[in-house]
Amino acid sequence: MNRAAFGSSALLLGFFLVNTAAAHHPPKMERCLSFTFTGQVEQVEWHNPHVELVIRTESGESHRVVWLNIQGLKRAGIDSGTLRAGDQVTVTVGTLDNAEQRPMLLAAITRASDGWEWSQPPQGC
Repeated sequence: MNRAAFGSSALLLGFFLVNTAAAHHPPKMERCLSFTFTGQVEQVEWHNPHVELVIRTESGESHRVVWLNIQGLKRAGIDSGTLRAGDQVTVTVGTLDNAEQRPMLLAAITRASDGWEWSQPPQGC
């Protein structure tokens, strides 16, 4: 392969990798600004790049919460059957860096029925 073709190929590959890596990351998070709420798990979406939960609060608001990736959860002993729709949970979440302050990034979760819990404190707070 000549130098020009190799350089072009490397440049395209680099662009693709950077674009792919940035494509799935959530908006800028304020990990050190968090809040806690209680609700019922409506949905568990066990997929990559991140597992997501939909939790409905007692006031009727639904919140989409981003958890870790499947591999990270499996290393922590968590699988697709650990949480189910209907579970009553208390969650602590980081918030989006915007005026709405919607919950986004899961920092801790506890299930009241059996005391099961998971947490990952935010880094650098």
